[in-house]
Amino acid sequence: MKNRITILVIAAASLLASPVTIAHAAAPYETYSYDSMGNAIPSQAGYAPERAVSGYDLGVGAMDAPEDIFMADDGLFYIVDSGNNRIIAAGSELTSAVRTYSEFSYEDGTVTTLNQPKGIYVCAEKDRMYVADTENSRVLVTTLGGEVVSELSYPDSPIYNSPTFRPQKVIADKAGNVYTIVNNTTGAAMFSPDGEFTGFYGANRVQPTAEVIGNYFRSFFMSDEKKLSRIRSIPTAITGFDISGDFVYTCTASNTQQTDTVKKLNAAGKNIFSKLDVIFGDRKPMYDTSHNQLLASAMTDIEISSDGCINCLDLTMGRIFRYDEDGELMFIIGGKAEQLGGFDTVSAIESYGERLYASDSVKDTITVFRETSFGRAVNKAVSLYGQGYYEEALEPWYEVLSRDGNYRRANTGVAMALLRKGDYEGAMEYAKKADSSEIYNKAFEGYRREFLGRNLGKIVLSAGAAAAGIFAAVKLKRRWTQMKDFTPLQWVFHVIRHPFEGFGDMRWKKAGSLKIAFAIVFLLFLALIADGRLYGFQFRSVQEETFSIVPYIMKSFVLFGAWTVGNWAVCTILSGEGTMRNICIFSAYALVPYIGQLFVNTALSHVLIRDEAVFMGIIEIIGTLWTVLLIFTAVRDAHGYSAARTLSAVLLTLGAVLIMLILLILLMSLVQQIYIFISTIITEITYRIRS
Repeated sequence: MKNRITILVIAAASLLASPVTIAHAAAPYETYSYDSMGNAIPSQAGYAPERAVSGYDLGVGAMDAPEDIFMADDGLFYIVDSGNNRIIAAGSELTSAVRTYSEFSYEDGTVTTLNQPKGIYVCAEKDRMYVADTENSRVLVTTLGGEVVSELSYPDSPIYNSPTFRPQKVIADKAGNVYTIVNNTTGAAMFSPDGEFTGFYGANRVQPTAEVIGNYFRSFFMSDEKKLSRIRSIPTAITGFDISGDFVYTCTASNTQQTDTVKKLNAAGKNIFSKLDVIFGDRKPMYDTSHNQLLASAMTDIEISSDGCINCLDLTMGRIFRYDEDGELMFIIGGKAEQLGGFDTVSAIESYGERLYASDSVKDTITVFRETSFGRAVNKAVSLYGQGYYEEALEPWYEVLSRDGNYRRANTGVAMALLRKGDYEGAMEYAKKADSSEIYNKAFEGYRREFLGRNLGKIVLSAGAAAAGIFAAVKLKRRWTQMKDFTPLQWVFHVIRHPFEGFGDMRWKKAGSLKIAFAIVFLLFLALIADGRLYGFQFRSVQEETFSIVPYIMKSFVLFGAWTVGNWAVCTILSGEGTMRNICIFSAYALVPYIGQLFVNTALSHVLIRDEAVFMGIIEIIGTLWTVLLIFTAVRDAHGYSAARTLSAVLLTLGAVLIMLILLILLMSLVQQIYIFISTIITEITYRIRS
């Protein structure tokens, strides 16, 4: 018994003496990602809140509106404590402050202080600290010892046309050039290493809205006085930036700006992301229940991790969006909340090792997020993938998918790895899951090459046999048609092969079948569905979330009916000789080449790759022009018109079709309103009876 008590005492003492690992706090927000169709779906957390650091934790008293945080190459964090007009240097663990900068000295011994600074950049290797001293209207350049090296103030240059100079953020490149955001729509102000203003860098483009485009075209007809008096369309200013290698990354906090939300700029100021189909922030505006309004993402700060990943800070919803170097979404972290992991007003983002750091200028804290096991697997796979080690990244990607099978980035990574290994079928499978038609196209090209290598002989023999069969059928058909009159189906091929006299022959013979005409319109309906839904995956650009049969009915049955009725009405006024029956039959027969090219191109889309799409384009042009020619001759021969009168009839028919479609839309809207009205009355009566 004594031995047992002794063991229990020793075990309890060991537990008390050993360090206790505290689990990450539960996040006060839902973690989610986006599927290939842009819908938000639940996802595992890549980072979890670890702790919130205040000024008291650092031993320097309460912070007041921390506006920026920067991890320097000396292993220290530099925090801009704006409300207290100081810079706090803290260790990498953010447990205590190493130094506080509240005064800076000049060579003559005088000192200067900060006035609500907003941004900081430190290069310990060059012993330089750059402070955006906002209310002092300067960028203060000092040594890490606190000695002032230079001040960058309001530029004495005609290029700088802003009335104020209030630096918000600051960075410096390897050459010593300094960039500072001054809330100018022409970009960041750029200074040479000797402090000379050299111009602006990284300006956003004007959002190409309908109003902007309309104003542009109207300007051609304006006088000089009106051009000067009209409101100019100007781009929004950049609000945050970071530098990594030879690239400068910028972000914009405007929630109405769609272009240039996040940019990756080279030395010439060209945006690398402009050619990529990437979306930063939430795909759709989020509904804010507290203010009863829709809120769009507004990126207030951006930071590039050591592994090349992009961390964006959303001011609107207090979220961190983490992307890989190609702009593919990895994680969404944080949100508006009072608990640990939530924010009030985010101001800056930084990363170091396996942690993310985000400052809150209202809570006066810095929240530390640490990667989870899921986040570690994703980060490892993304890092290997970014370095070109696609096959080495395969196992981490499989681990990610075992935890979250809907994680799109992992499916993309597996598809690329299998493509490099030569497993084309596997690459095609995962490319479909990732909805990446580009990767699928490359994998399909390799799969097709292998398939042709194995079955080329069989394909050649089958093609030869098919060609011989078609040739024999054509010879027999010609001999048979010389002895008998055309059947209703043969008249279809006759008018297609003889576009100029075929309809005239059919009218003279009083041939044509309404059943076949209706069958052709039904084939048009099927062909449009095939064209919209059954194309090869490598040619698909946008995946429709749901299938609706209504648009295809409108584009086939309704449009054809409107054309038939409209042509009959117009040509009755123009003394046309065609009957409703002939118009219906002739018009339907004329659609066959167009229908044929839809089916042919749908089939070819499962055989060709993107580089060979030109052949499909040629077929589409031939089929469409052939149908246009047939419709023209159909109207001409159905009514006995001349060429000029036929052209007038066709144009007037198109106008009649447009009018009928507008009336149809108005009628449908009226029916819908009546239905809603009646439904409301029934609901109200039912409610009153029950009550």
